[in-house]
Amino acid sequence: MSTTAPAPPTGYRLAVPAWWDRVDLTSPHREDVVERIVARQFRGIDDAPLARREATRLLQDQVRQAHDVGGLELHLSVRAVAGVVLPASLLVHVVPADAVPAGEDATAWTGGAGAGTRRRRERLVDGGTAGPVATTVLEHHVPVPAGLTPVPALLALTATTTSGALADHLVGLFDAIASTLRWTS
Repeated sequence: MSTTAPAPPTGYRLAVPAWWDRVDLTSPHREDVVERIVARQFRGIDDAPLARREATRLLQDQVRQAHDVGGLELHLSVRAVAGVVLPASLLVHVVPADAVPAGEDATAWTGGAGAGTRRRRERLVDGGTAGPVATTVLEHHVPVPAGLTPVPALLALTATTTSGALADHLVGLFDAIASTLRWTS
């Protein structure tokens, strides 16, 4: 199994909800984007410097980890919609074609960019001072067409949300987003 991430594809499009924030993980200014997101979330809240600092740390850690795994983009749902924040993220990254183990929990899936695999799983992640947080992770892996990367690769869409009452609905949204993936030339 290869451990080096292949070069990113030269072109794809993906439609995400308009209220989600996008962090370009290939940009040297990605930490500035995080600062702007946190500043907007805490606008008008002057009495929560510790919460703001913790939110910045957690988001910076998430962005660093996403960059370190070869991430291209990180989309974040951090704004309130109808007064409710729907906590969700979507990482777009490239993995070697042989990096995704075949497993019983992976199913065949076909979207706008072609046939691939889909896998849903539950896991615990670091919630900072709140402790571990149960999350639902949905992964879509789609083969990158020949010629878009120098070696065989998969474009991975890894969507994460907190587990609970809304998880199934957000998984439906994640599937809809994945179905919008298109290759561009």
